[in-house]
Amino acid sequence: MIAYIIYFLISIIMGIILLLVSVFNSKIRTNYYYSYKQLFKLSKLFKNRSNQHQQILMFHAASSGEYEQIKPILRGIDRTNFFIVQTFTSPSIYNTEENSTLYDIKCYHPFDVFWLSFLFFKIINPVKYIVTRHDLWPGHILMAKYFQIPIYYINANIHQNSIWYNQSVRFIARYFLKKINYFIVPSIYIKDNLYDILPTAHCKVLKDTRFNQIIYIKNNKSKNNKLDTQLTPQCNKVITFGSIDKKDERVIFKALPILIKGKKIILVPHEVDNKNITRIERKLGDLSLSYEKFSNKGVDLSKDILLVDVLGVLAQLYSLGDHAYVGGGFKRGVHSVLEPAAYGCLLACGPNIEMLDEAKSFKNKGYLSIVHNERDLVTFSNISTSIPNSIGDISDKALDMVDLLLAPSNKFSSNYINNQ
Repeated sequence: MIAYIIYFLISIIMGIILLLVSVFNSKIRTNYYYSYKQLFKLSKLFKNRSNQHQQILMFHAASSGEYEQIKPILRGIDRTNFFIVQTFTSPSIYNTEENSTLYDIKCYHPFDVFWLSFLFFKIINPVKYIVTRHDLWPGHILMAKYFQIPIYYINANIHQNSIWYNQSVRFIARYFLKKINYFIVPSIYIKDNLYDILPTAHCKVLKDTRFNQIIYIKNNKSKNNKLDTQLTPQCNKVITFGSIDKKDERVIFKALPILIKGKKIILVPHEVDNKNITRIERKLGDLSLSYEKFSNKGVDLSKDILLVDVLGVLAQLYSLGDHAYVGGGFKRGVHSVLEPAAYGCLLACGPNIEMLDEAKSFKNKGYLSIVHNERDLVTFSNISTSIPNSIGDISDKALDMVDLLLAPSNKFSSNYINNQ
């Protein structure tokens, strides 16, 4: 009970801070506004839901990358028996997935303040609450536990730089992680990290469902006509910069005047909102570099640079070249290197790769170069060694995860635990 009182008091402060910050931050403003507005709509929907026989499953994905991990699971669920609620944090992915048939309804996951969380879980009241990858919040854990909703933390990435692993807050991490019913982790390394914090955790090791989604994308043609008609065979004259942020740009833009002398460049920002795209256009203009936006002509490589200003095409754009720089390595951690690896691209990123087992594996095999400055990036662009055109033996582990998530709780804890 003390934890709930503390949560309520902190929420008062957080609520005021969020209200103030929302004035200046459009993403927070959108989420905060709809967190309140959608409660009335959800209350009416679940009260009058016609298919009451269906059990409610709630999946949460913070943004586009996390949602890609959930897609293979959603495709494997029998929709006649289950009603799927898909929640998001980012307005970008929320707006992009307007017409998806993989779930029954979508909504914003509310900010982690007491009254929003309480009403949200009370109204939806799912039989299971399933969170992937990173977006795990203490207050949401408390509220799910209060309503006796089992919590599944899948593709869990508790690496040694994670806040959950930090020794100074280990006792707090243990308190909250203990309330999670089941963990599904992608590697023995992550399992060992989890057991360092919580030796009694119910844990299963299964390959990350990102693998399944990447293979699915690779094996299924895009429905985007701009990609269908313009994707060409891999070419050593193209470098794709995927999911890049401002810290990546500090290195990339210093190297661009050299790189364009022998290469075509595809720039894919992590954020593709108008403000960010306009900022990048201004920087390209300052360097007098010619570019074309994807939204104008699709895959047009007649200019020096293709600036991608839409979501959902990055994975297939990696197929255009044999070199790929993946962003995020100068901040919290590199984004997924699996997509470019699936197309046989040589890989590069900033130095922070601790949070991705596969990035460390590719580095050890010589497939991934660590970039610290523009000189490293130019050197990487001239490497000609090829990488095997595959990411290894991918069995359909997504279906294994579906079985785990839909199994009765006692089956998971007794027969499915695999302490490898």
